[in-house]
Amino acid sequence: MKFSKFTIAALLLLLSSMIYAQPLYQWVQMVANNQLSVRAILLKDESCPKVSVDNILTAMQLRAPKVANFPAVCELLVSRDTQSIKIQQRVLPTLPREVNRIAILGDTGCRINKVSVQACNDAEAWPFRELSESITSKTPDIILHVGDYFYREAPCPEGNKGCQGSPSGYNWDTWNADWFTPASSLFQSSVIAFSRGNHEGCSRAENGWFRFLSPWAYQKTGQACTEMEKPYLFKLKNVNYIMFDSSYGEDDHTSDAQLALYKKAIEQLKIDKDSTNIFLTHRPMWTYNKFQSKYYYGNLTQQIAFKNLLPTQTLFIAGHAHYLQTLDMQTDYDQLIIGNSGTKLYKISNSMKRAVDINKHMANFVYSRTGFGYGILTNTAKVFKFYNQKGSKVGECLWLLDKSSSLNCQ
Repeated sequence: MKFSKFTIAALLLLLSSMIYAQPLYQWVQMVANNQLSVRAILLKDESCPKVSVDNILTAMQLRAPKVANFPAVCELLVSRDTQSIKIQQRVLPTLPREVNRIAILGDTGCRINKVSVQACNDAEAWPFRELSESITSKTPDIILHVGDYFYREAPCPEGNKGCQGSPSGYNWDTWNADWFTPASSLFQSSVIAFSRGNHEGCSRAENGWFRFLSPWAYQKTGQACTEMEKPYLFKLKNVNYIMFDSSYGEDDHTSDAQLALYKKAIEQLKIDKDSTNIFLTHRPMWTYNKFQSKYYYGNLTQQIAFKNLLPTQTLFIAGHAHYLQTLDMQTDYDQLIIGNSGTKLYKISNSMKRAVDINKHMANFVYSRTGFGYGILTNTAKVFKFYNQKGSKVGECLWLLDKSSSLNCQ
């Protein structure tokens, strides 16, 4: 029996794919140096699969080995211009040549701690899976997550049916329940850029962050935890997207050492002073909300360190505060907060407050919306449209460059 060269090649490709384990999850994320990182999680072994990159088979490398509480992770770095990525015939997303629709979400896990318990088993109380599927239906070109994936830090209280059966603690089962299972539709939809939240900081869920989602090389066991990873940027349609790690520290006080660290990190990026920038950071520089008897104004370190350091046309996008809010500042950088994508929400009213004093910094207005949701930025028109978890529009803001009031929200 004779076989054509094509048939033999196809058989060899099929045979090679059978040698390697089928990944449980696989995704593509933005990393530094104009690269994409293709990643795959293997539950049973460490035999990394091969990846078809623009129809060329390339071996993945072991990013993080299998250990007692975590599976192995494989990785392959490719150019951001890559047009085709497949793992065992499963097509993974790439960046289109023209990136115009950008989805933004943040603070997605289900909160269980000693003082607050969210009903993780109730899709209305924790709608992250539905929200992920809604984002996928909007067909974004890229997805930006502003941090805090992991919230199940304590066991579900005995007798609580809302979270009964939920895993807890810093291990794979909890990462899988809080992030990977409900977010799985996003992995097939678009390339994702991940920010690190304070819940992924040192002494919390840092093991999962470094293993699964960090844009940098895996921090091996035994190394001291990196409190702040280096920032990086990538450009989409003449806009710089700056990815900054603000997971470390507190919001209401700072230190000379932390101020110097923040300033140096940004100065090393050498950002063009005439450029247009979106600054992705977990902690908001500015916010305005009252918690019990105290107002929360944002992150003091960023307010001081970044004053006049970045180009004028810079918009900060953050999470951390569990609501949707836009702040049009008079003399400071404008702020958008999308921290309402699944975790238990903070109380805030649907409002438009004008001439707001934010700890002696004036905002032309503060626009707030309650409820779960996410945002879609249309890069060409500079319009942010906000949606609830079911995909219904709940508001929008127009980003007006070179205007005295650069945001127009309704």
